[in-house]
Amino acid sequence: MGVISRDKNQINCIYANESDFGKQLEGYLKASGKDILMININETMPTPTQWQELATDLNIGIDNFLDFSKIKDIDNNSKFDANDYVTILENNPKAFQGAIIINGEKTAHITAVTEVLKYFEADSANIKHTAHNNAMDSNKTNDKDNFV
Repeated sequence: MGVISRDKNQINCIYANESDFGKQLEGYLKASGKDILMININETMPTPTQWQELATDLNIGIDNFLDFSKIKDIDNNSKFDANDYVTILENNPKAFQGAIIINGEKTAHITAVTEVLKYFEADSANIKHTAHNNAMDSNKTNDKDNFV
């Protein structure tokens, strides 16, 4: 059992609110119809244990959460351990790339707001897709029906 709270009726979103991406997220998440907990790392930074749990759930390294182009004197070729990457995140929250979405046992690291829709398997209006091959009834039911 991990240290991150997980509830299938609530979506936890870890993000940085300074980007356009971060500003759009909440609207997309509300389309799910679930309770939303927005965790802005500029205000509330996850603990090193939570970062490690997220990376483990996603089967990636913590360095994958970073956009190195937003950090001075560090690039993709720099080599650090997991604790160093957490320290870098703590000192450079603007370098956090995308968002982490948690819903029940599902965890996803997204880098485009439209990925939220794929994550919840809904279209942009949160309407389930239906088969387009259902037969349409075009028979008149009374004399006033007029089909062209």
